[in-house]
Amino acid sequence: MARTLIAAALLVAAPAIAQTAPAPAPTAEAEALGRRVADTGTLAALLPLLVAKDTEAMIAEHPELDDAAKARLRTAAADTAKTAIDRMLGAVGHQYALRLSVADMTALVAFNQSAAAKNWRAAEPQVIVATMQTIDGFDFKGEAWAAYCRSPGVTCPAK
Repeated sequence: MARTLIAAALLVAAPAIAQTAPAPAPTAEAEALGRRVADTGTLAALLPLLVAKDTEAMIAEHPELDDAAKARLRTAAADTAKTAIDRMLGAVGHQYALRLSVADMTALVAFNQSAAAKNWRAAEPQVIVATMQTIDGFDFKGEAWAAYCRSPGVTCPAK
């Protein structure tokens, strides 16, 4: 699921990224603001939840682990996640620094620190989970192919 959400976010952003010309290196101020935007954004709120889900899934896949081994696995997963999340949010912050003005990032940081934004981020994971549950089992390729095959004048091979 983590890969799916990250891939979806990247697909949404891809057209804008592809059309953007290389920018000059951001200033130290822009880098710092970009990281603050990343640290207070939706991805930063979602990643720990995805890590927790994947960690518990790993533990469930290994019933042979005793409680001490499960605790060590949770610690190893948390350490691994901390490093990975720091790297990802660093990359996100850098990309913001490349693409947004200092004024825009200053405004975003101010908003992200507001009560409304904090409440939004707290709700976001549950909203996404609930949304994903409503489309559980949706097969985009299968549905699109079936719609195409129902089009007038189209004959599709039998399955």
